[in-house]
This record gives sequence, C-alpha cells and structure tokens, in this order.
Amino acid sequence: MQVDVKKILFVGPKADKEYFFSKAQAAGIVEFIHPDGKRQLALPIETQDYVQAIKVLRGYVQSQQVMKKDLDLAKEIAQEVLKAKEERHQAEEAIRKKSHELEYVAPFGNFSMDSLHDIEKETDRKVRFYYGKTSKHFETKEKALLTINSIEGTDYFIAITREPVQLKDLLEVHVTTSAPALKMHIGELEQLVAKKNEELKELTRYNWLLHYAFVHELNRANFNFAKEAPRHLLDDSLFVIEGWVPNNKRDALSQLITPLNIYADEVAIDKNQTIPTYLENKGYKKVGEDVIHIFDVPSHQDKDPSAWVLVAFSLFFAMIVGDAGYGMIFLIAALVMKYKIKDLKGAAKRFVSLVTILSIACILWGTMMNSFFAISFAPDSFLRKHSLNTWLLDKKADFHLKAHDDVYDYWVKKYPEIAKAKDGQEFIQAAQGPNGSNEVIDKFGGNILLELALFIGSIHIILGMLRYVRKIPTGIGWILFIIGCYLYFPYYLDATSLLHFIFGIPKTYGAMFGLQLIYGGVGIAMLIAIIKGGFAGIFECMAAIQIFADIMSYLRIYALGYAGSIVATQINEMAVHLPLAIAIVAVIASHALNIVLSVMGGVIHGLRLNFLEWYRYSFEGGGKKFKPLELHFFE
Repeated sequence: MQVDVKKILFVGPKADKEYFFSKAQAAGIVEFIHPDGKRQLALPIETQDYVQAIKVLRGYVQSQQVMKKDLDLAKEIAQEVLKAKEERHQAEEAIRKKSHELEYVAPFGNFSMDSLHDIEKETDRKVRFYYGKTSKHFETKEKALLTINSIEGTDYFIAITREPVQLKDLLEVHVTTSAPALKMHIGELEQLVAKKNEELKELTRYNWLLHYAFVHELNRANFNFAKEAPRHLLDDSLFVIEGWVPNNKRDALSQLITPLNIYADEVAIDKNQTIPTYLENKGYKKVGEDVIHIFDVPSHQDKDPSAWVLVAFSLFFAMIVGDAGYGMIFLIAALVMKYKIKDLKGAAKRFVSLVTILSIACILWGTMMNSFFAISFAPDSFLRKHSLNTWLLDKKADFHLKAHDDVYDYWVKKYPEIAKAKDGQEFIQAAQGPNGSNEVIDKFGGNILLELALFIGSIHIILGMLRYVRKIPTGIGWILFIIGCYLYFPYYLDATSLLHFIFGIPKTYGAMFGLQLIYGGVGIAMLIAIIKGGFAGIFECMAAIQIFADIMSYLRIYALGYAGSIVATQINEMAVHLPLAIAIVAVIASHALNIVLSVMGGVIHGLRLNFLEWYRYSFEGGGKKFKPLELHFFE
C-alpha cells in the first residue's frame, strides 16, 4: 500500500535541536530535507573500514562470536583485518610474479647463481640464457650455444660469451634468481599467505562486533548529518528545517513534538521537488515490494504494484519451469533454509518466503500440466484425470468431434477409430500409439499451452490498463482493441481458440464482433487522445503496433517452458538406455543443469514481462524511496 507523503516545516529553539533530532531518529518517521539538496551521505572513514573488514571476513567460516559492545576494540579489529588482508594481497601478488618468473627459469635447471658468478669471473665472460623453437636448429648455427633442455617444441640454451648471441627467432632470458631460490621464496610467501588466512579466520570471532560497530557509526553519522542540516534564524536562536512525513504517521509526529518546544506544520511542495515514495506493506505484499525494487522505485503517483507483480511473477515463473518435481526441490530448499538458519530476519526471511511461493506455484502448475520431472502421470491416475491439462484436451477434442470440421477429418484419416468416438476422451484414446505416445495429445497440448501464454498475456496487459485507466483513459479503447483481436484472429488464422471450445463463442459471430471491437477500440483511443492532446492525438493509432508486440512477447513463456520440458524428457529417455549407476548420475546432473537453466529463464523473463511489458501500461516509476532518519539495529 502506498501512503501519501506530506512536506512538514519544523521550527524550534536551537537549544532543543539535538534532543529533537535524537527523538526523531528514534521514531524513524521523518526524512529531513537538506537545504542544499544533499541526500547521499559519504560514510566516515571508520565506518568504511568496518564495511571493508566485514567483507573480508565473509570469505571465512565464522568462529564462535565474541559478544562485546566495545567500540575501541572494534576499531582495532577492523585495522587488524585490513592490515592482514593487505599483507596477504601483497604476498599473493609476489607469488604471482615469482611464479611467472619461475616459468622462464625452471627449464634451465637447478643451477646456483653463485656458481655462475664464479664462472663469469674465471672466464671473463658472461653466462647468458636463450630459448627458441626446436625447428629452428640454433645449435647448428652458433657453436657457442649449449642445449640445456627441450620441452614441448621449445629448446633452451646457455652461452658463455663476451657478446650476446644474436640470431633471428632466438630470445634471451634475463635471469637474476635461480629456480631453487625462486621455489624457496614462493614457499615462504605461501606460508605467509597461510599465516594471514589463519589470522583472518581467528578474527572472524569479532564479526558480530564489527557489525555492531558499523551500525553504531552509521546511526551516529546519519544523526550528525541531519543535525547540521537546519538553517538558523534570529541570531542563531531558532533552527528551521523541512521534512517528509507519511500521512499515516501524523499522529506519531504529534506525540513526538508535543513534549518539545517545536512547531510543525504542513507546507506547500515545490514544483521541482521529487516527492519520496513510501510503501507500507506486510506479509507477502512486503515480499512483492522487494521484487519491484529490483527494477525501480514507484513514483509517488503510482499505485503500489507489489502484490500484482508478485502474483504475476509467480505465475510466469511456474509456467516457464512447468514441472511439479522441480517445484518440490525448490520447496525442500526453502524449508531447509527456514529451519536450519534460525535467525532469519528482514530481507533474508522474505527471500525464503519468495522461494516458498515460487515453489508452490511450480507444484500447482506442474500438477495441472501432468509433469513431474517430465514424467506424465498415469492415464488412470486421479491427478491426471482431474488436471487442467486433461480437461482442456478433452474439451478441445470434443469440440472438433461435434463440429466434424477439417481438424476432425485430418485425424480421422490418420486414426480411423476416431470416427467411432462418442466424446473427447475417446477421440484422444483412439490416437494412442503402441509405445505410449499420443500424437493428438502432443499436438493439441502444444497449441493449448501456446494460446494460454497469449491469453494470460492479454489479461495481464488489460489489467495493467485498467489500473491506470483514470490516468491514461485511452486504455479504454485499447482494452476493447485487445479483446477484439483475440476474438477475430482465430477466425482469420483458421484456428480453434479457447474462446470456442471453452466459452462456446461461435467462430463467425466472435470474429464479426471482434472486428467491430478492433475498429471501435482504435477509434475510441484516438478520440480520447485528440480530446486530451489536440491534433497530435491522431498518432495514437500507432500504439496498436506496440500493444500487439507486447502481447506477442508473452510467447516466451510457452517457448521457454516447452524447451525445458523437451530437455527433461530427453534426459529421461537417455537414462533408460544406460547402466543403472551411470543413469542415476546422468539424470541427477542433467536435471540439475536443466533446473538451473529453467530458474534463470523463469526469473529473468518472469520479471521482464512485469517490468517492461506490464509496466508500460501501469507504472510511471522514477521515484525516490522514502528514507527517514532512523535508528538501525543489529542484534
């Protein structure tokens, strides 16, 4: 639920300023407006150190926590963590450089640099190191070259000469440290890295303390920032500041200022000011609020889309994943997180709730579509007999059986037994193949799922337009246009629609009425646009292209769901021909990969259909989230 936010002017004696802001921070109901327009607060260095230290310690298994509220100790621990992290980083960087150097030196063998220096003194020559491709035959061109090693098509040489050996394709390596010395140095550095990791692992005992100190410093920084924002009047005897307060918090505001000598009253909002958006949701609506903030913050003029997006996203996700077995895995994962992680709070708890909602949606949709790990329920099972998929198939088959249309004729030619069928069930059973396949189910089922995606997409867009019809009245015409298209196009494409075999609308009558709605809807939309915007409203007709494209975009639900089901089916068929042990491993690994791909598709495209296609007709966005001065707590 979105709550209106009012602009309030606060005036009070300077002597009460600090106490007022401390009480306001405890209440957490006022977002103070900085006179310079500042909103983002640069965190103090101490606070930034806590953030960096916490990030470093996240990479380690947490030890038993020291539950102390000692801010001085927290500062010391943060510095120790950052120092150990920097020393570890320097050691790792040195290992990388020394390892790179060793790659060039190692092929020349385990020589001693002292021995090389002795040779150079005795011979008055310099020992030099070279390498080149084996195919070049450098040893035949220069007698000073001594072959030391040959590895994977590369020859390594040394030369004891006064002048460098200069041959095409021969490269010199400047050696300053021997391979044994490099290996020893790398070993010492690796020990240092291990030591620093142990130190950091030990410091994880203070992870709670670092979080506590961070929250404490954050509260203090926010308080100081707000306290310094007011303007001062009458020789600094009064302070003046404006702030945003949700309309349903006005009583709480009165209780806040009543004991103080503070005057507060609503003032006009400047035209160029962006009013913050305050959403107040609980339960599963709060989960939906988290989802919508992934994309954008609603404008203060928007209706709260939290519940709408959550329901639509859950449905789209379930249709794309399309399997009850996968949904059960998601549900088990959610239950494990819920009962294993005892202190789930806030966003983490709501994330588990979101996973639970999506898993239940997948189980329900997969059950209605007869899919459990891509294994269909038995034909005589209760779930299959009473599923949505079976009911739709029977209805469609019964429609063609009674109509004796070209679809009926096509199937009778392929399966003559269909001519004896008395209802849709017998129609389908007559096409049963010897290996359990059924061509009628495959064909009809695919067509039904494709149309369901378009049908749900149309409903989704229409609901969006209805939500904003007062703000965008042209939506009245486009709603009629969408309904008209849905009635007319099955006739134009010579296809059988849900409208025909479920709702009993005759094809010809539906097409005639649909065509009238198409023309009437476009005309109404243009008329309203002209009334509102003048002559330029005639271009409103171009919106038909966008609407048509947006509805067609919902076909991705069918395409992704169908692709996932095909992959899952192929996995099961492949496993039948493998030895049992290999089949189990292959099925688990393959289904795991398919689950990952299905989740990616469900999340990305399930959200996209809300944030792009649906938001276009029911969302303004670009809002600024309401951020009051408040106390943050860490338990």
